[in-house]
Amino acid sequence: MGKQSSLQEFNIEQKKYYGRDLFAERKPRSQVINEIRKEVNDIISCYPRDPTATFIKPVKLYKSGSGYYILTETAGWGKQFSELDFVPSPSKVLDWWRALLVSLQEIEADELGWEMLTLDQLRFSAHKDRENNPVEIKLIPPELAELFTKYAGDEQHLSEEYFRAPELITGETINREKSLVFSLGVIIYYWLAEKPPYHGQDKSEVVDRVISASKLELCDLRPDLAPELGALVDLCLAHNPAERPDFAELQNKLAELSTPELTLAPATYKPLKRKKSRRVKLFNYKQKLKLTVKRRWHMLLVAALVLLLIPLMIFTTGREEHITANHSSEEVVTYFYQAIDEKNVMLLDDTAEVDLGNLRRMVSESHVMETMRQFYEMEPAEEAAPEDLAEEDELEEELAALFGVEDLKLELKEEKAEKRLYKAQYIFFANTEEGRTEWEARDKVQLKISEERWQISKVSGFIADLITGEFAETENNI
Repeated sequence: MGKQSSLQEFNIEQKKYYGRDLFAERKPRSQVINEIRKEVNDIISCYPRDPTATFIKPVKLYKSGSGYYILTETAGWGKQFSELDFVPSPSKVLDWWRALLVSLQEIEADELGWEMLTLDQLRFSAHKDRENNPVEIKLIPPELAELFTKYAGDEQHLSEEYFRAPELITGETINREKSLVFSLGVIIYYWLAEKPPYHGQDKSEVVDRVISASKLELCDLRPDLAPELGALVDLCLAHNPAERPDFAELQNKLAELSTPELTLAPATYKPLKRKKSRRVKLFNYKQKLKLTVKRRWHMLLVAALVLLLIPLMIFTTGREEHITANHSSEEVVTYFYQAIDEKNVMLLDDTAEVDLGNLRRMVSESHVMETMRQFYEMEPAEEAAPEDLAEEDELEEELAALFGVEDLKLELKEEKAEKRLYKAQYIFFANTEEGRTEWEARDKVQLKISEERWQISKVSGFIADLITGEFAETENNI
């Protein structure tokens, strides 16, 4: 019931038992040992029957020499999931899922009061199948798992916060069956994605994500999985308990899954890979942004106060001019589009004397969001196969800006003493959760001399839609 090498065999009253030293890593004082002995006896009395051999049942706490051993009649058990030397296949995970569901049904039938299941309670057989994988999976009582973690050196792979259903956190009315389905969903998601659905840098962040249901769908991380399999795992993790299946419903849905169809053929899932990768990166970016606001709100408050003071300083001391009498009309138009691309509000204001409306708001807000990326580093990406590196690099470039201007071409259409008219052609792009969208944009930009320098006095075309807030209605996207 722990590390396989730590099991010892005992013959007591002509009966064979297998024991593990409970205090192998840390031995408490005698008074604490006596209290633990009572606790172990209580655990034993709570599990009187086990018709489906669900548990590795403790029989007694036995003193031998200087050690205290938890005895069981089960031989050859002991590996935690973290000790397994392979990544389980979807078919193996499905086998374990079905076995765990049978175990949980027995637990609920015996009214043992379990409200969640954790990885620490799982133990895997030493017997191997043809693929050299453990054949069976069993449970140990949560109280016993806690003792092994505390005193015997068992690894706590993930804390309880990862497995606790949202209604357990908020103190709402509890349906134990639905809460156990949630915990089971967390375990299955972890086995298939190799990471928990709700992850954080500390326990409080994990709890926040569970309560807010901030997670990626399983098939976003594993696009090679059959959609039916991913959808069933996500259903078990539904935030609302009423939307989760109960044990009987889950058993029926698991029976409908066909083992040979648990994964998609490469030709089917590879086209999805790019889209899924983008969704994962955008999700991580949003979570990092939320965490930055939560942890560095005082810094952001100072930044907000500074931004509020800037207009006052400009009003009292005068504004630094980027555009001067030495700049040509073509340079002013170029600076205008450069300001949009770089989210430079000061430069944008200095190129035009017209009301820029929604365009100015877009540039200002996007500047703040893109600047906040400098407060943190992106999570290290998983190693990509060589053929995927070019695709990942391209995606990183797309995420570099929320929107921008590319391939600007200017043509002088009209020239008068103090007036100029330019035709502008360019690509305007925007990055959203659905991916990158591009528009072939065309504008007419009129300038005149104002206070001895060229200023944009009128614009029409695509940029005018941005100024008036009609950006969503443009249809010339490519």
